[in-house]
Amino acid sequence: MRRRIRAATALAALLALTGCGIQETDVIEAGGPATLDVLPAREHRMMGFLLSPDGLLVPSPRSVDTRVWDGGVGPESGTAPKAPSTAKTVAALLAGPNAAEKRAGLSNDPSLPDPSTVVGTEVSGGTARLTLDTPLTPLTGVARQQLVCTVAYAESDNGGVPVVLVGTDGARPAATCDNGARRPAPTVTPSETG
Repeated sequence: MRRRIRAATALAALLALTGCGIQETDVIEAGGPATLDVLPAREHRMMGFLLSPDGLLVPSPRSVDTRVWDGGVGPESGTAPKAPSTAKTVAALLAGPNAAEKRAGLSNDPSLPDPSTVVGTEVSGGTARLTLDTPLTPLTGVARQQLVCTVAYAESDNGGVPVVLVGTDGARPAATCDNGARRPAPTVTPSETG
């Protein structure tokens, strides 16, 4: 008898819960996953592309004080801060890794020229142009990609700007930063060095 009372009570509770009038709803889309930008704001950083210890091209952001770069531009001067110029960003790349980057094992390709070779940069028709006062022929593919990616990210947040490198020996066709950062740097075997 107790068993029947328990079963009847359970059935009555179940019926009460199922008939409470709450309608079933469809799945509601809420958009993509949240993203978080952990880099300093563009006007307070420069992005150079360096080689990791295992030979991969990787982005390396550096925080900068824009008051130093743009002659006192910043919150204290009453004008909006501007990002460091592309030419200054390239010169910083060519100067080599800073102390923190060196501790992380980051380096430049040895074929990159001296910072004093940067003549200037310009953007025209959606393409950036970096002019160097040195021949481009001695630069390895990885060195050229370091320059292309550094210029592309200095000119746009997503690095999608095509870049033309110009040296004393002519111009190279426009290239993009296809995140060659995922490709290992080529190794030179003794037979290739002559």
